[in-house]
Amino acid sequence: MKFVCTQENLTQGLSVVSHITNKSVNLPVLGNVLLKTEGGNLKLSATNLELAVSTIVRGKTEVEGEYTVPAKLLQEYVSLLPQGKVELEVLDEGLHISASGQETVVRGMTAAEFPLIPKLAKSGGIAFKAEDLRHGLSQVVFSVSTSESRPELSGVACWFGGILGKDRVAFVATDSYRLAERILKPKNESKELKLIAPARAIVEIGRILSSYKDELGVPEDVEWVMTENQLVVSYGNTELVSRLIEGSFPDYQQIIPEHFKTTAILGRQELQKAVKSASLFSRQGLYDVHLDCKPSEGTLTVHSADQGTGKTAMTLQGDISGEDVSVIVNFKYISDGLSAIATPKVKLLMNDPMSPVLILPEGGEETYRYLVMPIRQ
Repeated sequence: MKFVCTQENLTQGLSVVSHITNKSVNLPVLGNVLLKTEGGNLKLSATNLELAVSTIVRGKTEVEGEYTVPAKLLQEYVSLLPQGKVELEVLDEGLHISASGQETVVRGMTAAEFPLIPKLAKSGGIAFKAEDLRHGLSQVVFSVSTSESRPELSGVACWFGGILGKDRVAFVATDSYRLAERILKPKNESKELKLIAPARAIVEIGRILSSYKDELGVPEDVEWVMTENQLVVSYGNTELVSRLIEGSFPDYQQIIPEHFKTTAILGRQELQKAVKSASLFSRQGLYDVHLDCKPSEGTLTVHSADQGTGKTAMTLQGDISGEDVSVIVNFKYISDGLSAIATPKVKLLMNDPMSPVLILPEGGEETYRYLVMPIRQ
């Protein structure tokens, strides 16, 4: 194999694929990236057996071939090279890299040892605007469960069509203590379909959608193609293939109350600061902050107390209506939800100390919902 390209293109390609490689005692090749000439360009591929990512690096192929080398090592070395032409050639010693007078050899393994990445049909896909999808996934993935006891909660549920309509897709994640839902409008209609994508795949999709630089051309659309047990996401010259999680995601709509007794509209940043201040005095292991709503005074007080550190209280003014209510919540959970919202104001909906708090962006179309379960005393 002999291939010539720019340092910029090679660096970007390696940054896209190298994140998913793992060191494995039983299968060392999983720490490698596969370099394979294809259509005059160079295809880079990496896999951890659950997830595979490949991307195309544009350049000039002088000799066809393929080889694998340690992904992290190659990425770090290439990133240190000066901008300009880089020549890659596979010889008996390994991969020879020539650039601006530097000569390097990276020893690797034959391509025959690299796991086979499945090729799936790409017809019947659902297209999204890349920026909408990136932002939407970032608003839910942090709510995924990290526990292995319920595998169906360890990913993001993707509900295409159904009761939402053929032109809507819901992305939902929960760890049983909080729940995030973001509804997106794809660029084409979808048949009804439910699947659960692993959190690792969702994080990697977000990373890929953020990795393209303006000078190298940013594709506008990203396409999802689903089969019974696999997901293929295509974005520009990059493709991700992931296994899906087996199991049935719970009917989350049942836990979201239909009616609320108290509504509080507040400045998002002011509420974030109040929660952060209260978190400094929350009880270790409980992480509790108290929200006291008094509609008659138009106030919401955020307070906490700990015998060892002290106490604090901050009263916020807002548009508050309904009944007096006090709710105790985990400060991290409510902070995560507020950070996922971009609007200047947020709406908090509450019933009583035993019922969940629903947080919505205030203003514009309400396509995002974040639910926090209370800490029950």
